[in-house]
Amino acid sequence: MESLAIKYRPHTFKDVVSQKSVITILDGQVATGEISNCYLLAGPTGTGKTTIARIFADKINGGNGTPIEIDGASNNGVANIRDIISEAKERSLEAKYKVYIIDECHQITLAGWNAFLKCLEEPPLYTIFILCTTDPQKIPATILNRVMRFNLTKIPTEQIKDRLIYISALEGFTNYAESCDYIAKLSNGGMRDAIATLDKCSKYSTDLCIANVLQVLGNVSYDTFFDLTNAVLDKDEASVLLTLEGIYNSGIDLRVFVEQYLDFVIDLAKYCLFNNMSVTKIPTYLEAVKVNNVPSPRCVKSVVYFPEAVSFYNNLSVTLLDLKNKLRYDTAPRTTVLATFIGVIR
Repeated sequence: MESLAIKYRPHTFKDVVSQKSVITILDGQVATGEISNCYLLAGPTGTGKTTIARIFADKINGGNGTPIEIDGASNNGVANIRDIISEAKERSLEAKYKVYIIDECHQITLAGWNAFLKCLEEPPLYTIFILCTTDPQKIPATILNRVMRFNLTKIPTEQIKDRLIYISALEGFTNYAESCDYIAKLSNGGMRDAIATLDKCSKYSTDLCIANVLQVLGNVSYDTFFDLTNAVLDKDEASVLLTLEGIYNSGIDLRVFVEQYLDFVIDLAKYCLFNNMSVTKIPTYLEAVKVNNVPSPRCVKSVVYFPEAVSFYNNLSVTLLDLKNKLRYDTAPRTTVLATFIGVIR
């Protein structure tokens, strides 16, 4: 069955989310016919490098032929590059240009780049190379000087959310608005990762309520995080221990829990500073639910009214970061976690 990431992969520049400046320049080159022979698309994973390369190749050739896609990670040696150079000298029989898209090109060896250098400097007239990479700093400067480089940026969370909502509506999912907001915040600016996460969650249930999504992702619920933070603020040792024991008994890895709770506490500090959920990974709907006291978690109310809130959350995050580092090689994480939280309360 076709994955959602493949099914909803853009086929035109109009469908590409973000990267408008890059698209404008490439579209302009197609319109004027002033096509370069060597391009480099650099940027974080899931931001559209290969997708833009494919669309650009299609527009260059007016929809004729298909680009030759090469995995730079497994075709990175001198022999591989020499084969590419040899084949690049032959004109395409299907289209005006023979277009090579080389993914993960930073994996090419130094010897491979040296063999490639002359070809990129004086490429065959009707051959175009589009290099894609997440690590441009690993590419030799002599190569960077010979390509037209475009830096792709992470995609804004709101645009990822809108795309996920669009896909969910077309797929007939239900209760997806809150989950799309949450998944978008977790994606760290990568559209492909966000859609892959949505796809995974939909395989569990097409009812994409936040509870189902948290279940699939193995994340502790926000209710648990809020309850735990309330208990810490109230110095309620019994509630803290019961909450931690419940997390442990549910089978959740305590190392994963500490990492997720650290993110949550940092998000509370952000919310305290900016009074805006959009700067956090916490689902936006919780702002109305929690801040408006339905129910009444004192930890979020304290973000607004507790004068020392930022200092409190900062200190707690430092403690959790230290705990996270301790747990890396700890054979008894339960004891260490419990002891740390008791120390925080006292």
